[in-house]
Amino acid sequence: MATANASPFTLLALDTDVFTDWRNQRPHTIEAIRNYQLCLKQPPRLTAMTIFEARNGFESKEVKSGTLDQISQRDRANMEQLMSTCGVLEMGEKAAAIAAHVFARLSRSDRQKHWRDMFVAAIALSHGYGLATRNQSDFELIGQHLPDFAPILFLALWKA
Repeated sequence: MATANASPFTLLALDTDVFTDWRNQRPHTIEAIRNYQLCLKQPPRLTAMTIFEARNGFESKEVKSGTLDQISQRDRANMEQLMSTCGVLEMGEKAAAIAAHVFARLSRSDRQKHWRDMFVAAIALSHGYGLATRNQSDFELIGQHLPDFAPILFLALWKA
């Protein structure tokens, strides 16, 4: 019931922050993804929750302003292209069980702050994946409350 460092051979899903860095062509993330693909011969995956978070950002912006400017439209198209290359880890019964277990053990303030991260972690774990993230401490908190049937969340810290 903890977190551990991912090995270079750990299958990884991208946390939303890392996915955003990839969309924005951050050099450290581009390099990490290149190395991942060289080692594992496949792209990292995205969780359904990561896709929700990424798309929600654009939807919220569109609702607020009534439309998306050209830059945002380009960024959304770029996001959709990257999503199509990754594959999606869906939310299933096992992920729901992991999330329910963790959620019940978090404080009220941690529930409000980390519910998205909890779903990202639960989905990844339910498929046997670790996470690439910049937010190690957030996922270490979640890792303290994992159920016995999913006891370790492997983390790869991808930040500059």
